[in-house]
Amino acid sequence: MEKIGQGTLTSGRSGGGTLHLVDTVQDVLRLMKTDLAETILLTTAASATAVIPLFSRVKGVICTAGGATSHLAIVAREFDLPCIMGSELPGVKELDGKQITFNEQGEIFTV
Repeated sequence: MEKIGQGTLTSGRSGGGTLHLVDTVQDVLRLMKTDLAETILLTTAASATAVIPLFSRVKGVICTAGGATSHLAIVAREFDLPCIMGSELPGVKELDGKQITFNEQGEIFTV
């Protein structure tokens, strides 16, 4: 495993799965047609309410912005989803489709 980033765990516990970058409504619509059981959503906007319809089908969410009081973090807690906010992740676009894991300290690793 290689550490690729760090953020603040604002909900849930450690977890892992396949990262899927979601930045547009089109990304959400595309993912709605797929199996998301092993998916960790990756978004760059803490107010990304468009991703919320996917919350009941994914394993967690990582956001490169925001904090514990961001809308995304609050809704993730309501869904009891592991959520890391304010993540420092270089090369976000290159991470799409990668297998990752994260711990309770908010450290993010490739698998």
